[in-house]
Amino acid sequence: MKVTALHSQFEIVFHCEDGKTLTAAEVGIPRPGEEDITVRFRGTDVFRTPARRLIQHLQESGLTVLDRTPYVYVPHLSLGLTRVAGHEVPLDTDGEPLHFQAVLVAPTDYDDYLLADA
Repeated sequence: MKVTALHSQFEIVFHCEDGKTLTAAEVGIPRPGEEDITVRFRGTDVFRTPARRLIQHLQESGLTVLDRTPYVYVPHLSLGLTRVAGHEVPLDTDGEPLHFQAVLVAPTDYDDYLLADA
């Protein structure tokens, strides 16, 4: 089950995989508007920092980063990022959106199964 909370400038999707327990929350990139909405991770703006630079920052912070473009996973921390866009956005030189379009946060072991494939 997913529950979507809509705001004029952003949306949050709450994931309840068993239908009753919150297992993850996904925030979409803020849209322009009256509010200056910023989503930060360790002081870095997740949606305004170019995606490849953010990946480098995460790696330099000593985190394990699994870059499976257009998806990026940070196991143990259970941070998931996507560059998938449903509309026209500026593209980077690799042809993917320049900035991440959504970030998912979950319990610390949520993405750890991906380490077996790494």
